[in-house]
Amino acid sequence: MSIIDILRGTGIVVFIVLLAGVIAYLGDRVGHQVGRKRLTLFNIRPRYTSTIIAVGTGMIIALIVTLVAIFASNQVKTAFFRLNEINSEIQKAQARAQELERKVTSSPVVVNLDQPMSPTIGHVPLNAPAGLRHDVIQEFYTQTVAFVNRQWTRPPYSLKKFVPPANLQQILNSLSDSPQMQAWVTQSPVLLFAYADQNLYPGDTIHFGVKAYPDRLIAPAGSVIASLVIPASKNVSAQLALQQLNGYVATQVARAGMPPYFAGDVNPQKTLPTMSQMQQMVQNGNGTYLMTAFAATDIYPHTFSVPVVVTLQKAPNQ
Repeated sequence: MSIIDILRGTGIVVFIVLLAGVIAYLGDRVGHQVGRKRLTLFNIRPRYTSTIIAVGTGMIIALIVTLVAIFASNQVKTAFFRLNEINSEIQKAQARAQELERKVTSSPVVVNLDQPMSPTIGHVPLNAPAGLRHDVIQEFYTQTVAFVNRQWTRPPYSLKKFVPPANLQQILNSLSDSPQMQAWVTQSPVLLFAYADQNLYPGDTIHFGVKAYPDRLIAPAGSVIASLVIPASKNVSAQLALQQLNGYVATQVARAGMPPYFAGDVNPQKTLPTMSQMQQMVQNGNGTYLMTAFAATDIYPHTFSVPVVVTLQKAPNQ
């Protein structure tokens, strides 16, 4: 419990005590005035009448304050009318958390978060009108559901069949008619991919989401994607340097809009010079060398990988 929570709770207690004192005081004063005027209620003796009015006044004031608090604060309203419902939701959430903890500690992950769920790829054409976008997305979704229910329900995955959400059509329409989609299709085709939107364990019901990527040029052929400075040394490995460079390439193309499923698939098609010659250069040379990855072709999301040509040469000013 934080200091802020303690101070807030203490303040509420103090407020309630003061409010109770004010209500008691007002009730007493009203009862006193009634007693002095010797008013009667239903022919009851003035002394009892003043007591009844004092108590009633306090009750009415308390009722008014309570109603004001209920209408002015959602938290107070919730505490009065939805406390059991909230406690029930808390218990359900705790049960789900315990179940998830049990899965994490005792069950293998069948599908990891953001992992592709299907080889099916949707293709929304350039300048596609609304009707065509709807048709493409609906067909992509139908094919994806058929694949995941066929593939992931079998051993060793043993997931439960995908259950379409009640608002499925609304979800698909929001994807088709989103301002982002409408802007993208005016400039390039758009690709659709199905991915896991949570970790899935054996026995889980299949879940997946849909991501859209504009199929635009990521890197033109011959352009520099990334480079790495390598100090010459007998302890340097050209192969490890190439792996590090591939990681830089994956990061750069992902930032440029390459789907993450393909950004990590960096494919060095050629090295200039050969890897063995690169190894000799960095081990036997001096100074620093520059290893550079160039786009081997025009790279788009529909290329489905990142083909590169890698060169090694003396760093400038060496």
